[in-house]
Amino acid sequence: MKRGVWLAAMSVAWGYAVLQWGGVVVLDRKILLLGIGVAGLGWWLANRGSAAAVGGAAGWCWWLLPAYAALQLVPLPRAVLGLVSPARAEVSKALEGLGAGERWAPLSLAPGTGMNHFLLFAGCAAVFYLSYQMATEDRKWRWAVMLPPVLVSSLEGLLGLAQTMGGRDATGTYVNHDHYAGLLEMALPFAVAYPVARWRAVDTRREFPVRLALVMCAGWGAAAAILMGVLASLSRTGVVASLFAVLAMGIVAWWGAGWRSAGGVAMLAAGLAGCFVFLPSDALIARFAASAQDMTAEGRTELWGESLALVRRYPVFGCGLGGYEQAFLRHKVSVPMVRDDYAHNDYLQYLIELGAAGFAIGAVLMGSIAARAWRASSGSSDPGNRWLAIACIGALAAIGLHSFVDFNLYIPANAVLLAWISGVALATGAEAGAEGVADWRRVGLGKTIDVKPEKDRRRVWGRFGR
Repeated sequence: MKRGVWLAAMSVAWGYAVLQWGGVVVLDRKILLLGIGVAGLGWWLANRGSAAAVGGAAGWCWWLLPAYAALQLVPLPRAVLGLVSPARAEVSKALEGLGAGERWAPLSLAPGTGMNHFLLFAGCAAVFYLSYQMATEDRKWRWAVMLPPVLVSSLEGLLGLAQTMGGRDATGTYVNHDHYAGLLEMALPFAVAYPVARWRAVDTRREFPVRLALVMCAGWGAAAAILMGVLASLSRTGVVASLFAVLAMGIVAWWGAGWRSAGGVAMLAAGLAGCFVFLPSDALIARFAASAQDMTAEGRTELWGESLALVRRYPVFGCGLGGYEQAFLRHKVSVPMVRDDYAHNDYLQYLIELGAAGFAIGAVLMGSIAARAWRASSGSSDPGNRWLAIACIGALAAIGLHSFVDFNLYIPANAVLLAWISGVALATGAEAGAEGVADWRRVGLGKTIDVKPEKDRRRVWGRFGR
């Protein structure tokens, strides 16, 4: 009951942001963060004595990242600023000619916008911590933590399909179809994997329960609704990222099974290629056909090339979160009448705004989370935990690919969902590490033996993944 209250509170805050164009309006973002703050504070007051420690590199980086964002807002003497960020000190000095000189100035070029991004980082850290705690507390509760994103994304997928049938652009409750697809692609792997996890936990050689059949139909029905929403969005990268997520899940699931692994992955890849050929509409096919021309017409290739100068100009500590637009004005050449507040590449923009120091913190955090999930996908004896880890890897792969050509992680609802998934992924790996697995061997047709010397016992699972 208690877990349900905190999960519901977090879900309501996030769901509100999804309904309000992804939380891109300042007021809606504040309501989202307020809801997250209330849920986090309530959980902490009720469970502070039993909170699980976030170990490893992730245990440091999950709070270091928002702390680093706050550090960019701290005013520094110009002499110190000149040492740590000469380019920022140059901007501060140039303001003297306009009568707006600053003796003290922060690293951030846009402190007001930087404060908004810092608060979003803090909210994401709170969601990450909450989802980790709720997923760690009870193994049976773990899949339930991901139920709200799957339900909301299923409804969003149906809404996008209805919009297409009504002759409108399929963007769900979002403004942009790419960000709408970014939401759906992160939820798709969980809808695909949950029926598999339930199936693997039951010995279906003797019986096939009706309840299991209903669960599988509901799960894959939700996956179909989400995939139809992605296709209706006409987001090229969204479609590719969604199919790539399923392929990544298949590779992880079959990893280590020898030639059977290669055969299974090849069959999955062929099936996904068939989906890519036969499922898209004529409008989506036309968009793929014009991909190269559109990239040039939208100016993204020139934008990325010109943005690289900012990496050299603000190499270590960056220009501050939200400072990309101000910093880029000096280097912008192409499409001069277009305002560029985003680089349309999350990696490039975060590298510019956070610098190498902040970017390294984020990279270590996400690398640690992915490593934990990978360990759970190959070392967990619980099929539910294993397939949850596989779904997390699929979601991270999808948004990781999409972030190369868009700014999904600057959309509050999508950034919060990524933090949500990351907390659950870390929890799956924590359990796999706690199991104390000493040795895993592949026996025969996908069979595994789990050796636990501390209890001197073995479990032989009848099929791969069980």
